Amino acid sequence: MCSKKAHLLGIGGAVLAAAFWTAAAPVFGQDRVVDGVVAVVNDRIITLIDVQIVEAFRIFEGSPASDAEAARREILEKLINQKVVLDLSRGRSSVEPSPVEAEVVRISARLGAEKMRALLSRFGIETAELRPYIEEKLYVETVIADRFSRSVTVSLDEIETRYRDRYTPGEQAAGRTPRPFLDAVDALEKEIRAEKITAQSALWLQSLREQVEIEIRPDLLKK
Repeated sequence: MCSKKAHLLGIGGAVLAAAFWTAAAPVFGQDRVVDGVVAVVNDRIITLIDVQIVEAFRIFEGSPASDAEAARREILEKLINQKVVLDLSRGRSSVEPSPVEAEVVRISARLGAEKMRALLSRFGIETAELRPYIEEKLYVETVIADRFSRSVTVSLDEIETRYRDRYTPGEQAAGRTPRPFLDAVDALEKEIRAEKITAQSALWLQSLREQVEIEIRPDLLKK
């Protein structure tokens, strides 16, 4: 096992990383200017434009961070994790077209037609150029689900404890009548399972990150 090497990119590192651009970038043709390499995972490039597109189109779910720089750093960490999984998979990130298209439609509907057009214009891209970002995200989610969903178990005691200690008090505090246990059990089981998968996958991703070369230039995220 090789040890993790995560450090800041210097000028020389950024120039070297840019040389890999056309082979490693998820979208954009060879004539597109690289607007700052913010990270390299082995030979896989992540640029400032990648981070900005993922941020602007809200390709990742979740609550936004406290400020713009923190939000971009969080996005960068997720993109790094994706590249690490892709490296493990030798770059094979095939996903069926239908869920990718469904996600494009969902993003468009959430943003609204006018804002969607404005963002595409801002980055000088077409809707089709969002698909590789979405495909990569969905692929990695599938890899993680396949790896952990069958191994994670949830006991009845865990569900009962969640119902008693968190669900019921939470509903009462919100002024709602808690559902009977049997009506809530499936949702609570799913919630606990998702939490366990998240925790286990985080440990797995960390172990994978320790085996690859990661270079980061976070100063560019301030732009």
